Amino acid sequence: MTMLAGTVQADAPAADVPPPDAPLSAQGKSEARQTVLDKLYEQLAAAPDEVTGRALESAIQSVWLESGSPSIDLLMSRGLDALREENYDRAYFYFDEVVTLAPGFAEGWNKRATIHYIRDDYARALRDIEQVLRLEPRHFEALAGLGVILEELGDKKGALDAYRKAVEIDPWLLNGMERIRPLELDVEGRGI
Repeated sequence: MTMLAGTVQADAPAADVPPPDAPLSAQGKSEARQTVLDKLYEQLAAAPDEVTGRALESAIQSVWLESGSPSIDLLMSRGLDALREENYDRAYFYFDEVVTLAPGFAEGWNKRATIHYIRDDYARALRDIEQVLRLEPRHFEALAGLGVILEELGDKKGALDAYRKAVEIDPWLLNGMERIRPLELDVEGRGI
């Protein structure tokens, strides 16, 4: 969070700058996090090449994972380890705890949605994705996940809309355009 604090201090008027060693309030941390995300999303939308785009995606994902709470971060870490190990019951346990303890933390909802999707529980996955997008409307991974689920459910127009929103935010989204093109033909047809 030191980087975030430095960002806020650099942008703040001189009279409002706290001493460098002063801790940020919860609101200050939230505002600093939002400032960093705003800049990263702006840079991602304008990324000149795939390498830059991937680096910016990674930076955004790192910020998404910062809950501001060491205990929530520990639960997320354990859940991510379980997810990598394909121990979905254990991963669900940790992500469900995160959602219960930190309902304003979008990434907890996103990871729990992933578990629901893996378990073919699309209704619950969609509810969790809805919450992710309420908390972080520019969450391109959640939008892409929404597109995947809607496509699998046969809602091609809804899937196309979700993918387009995701690619608008992240033009370098892996397989983004590859998913959009066939749906455009199915939903909008061929031009004359």
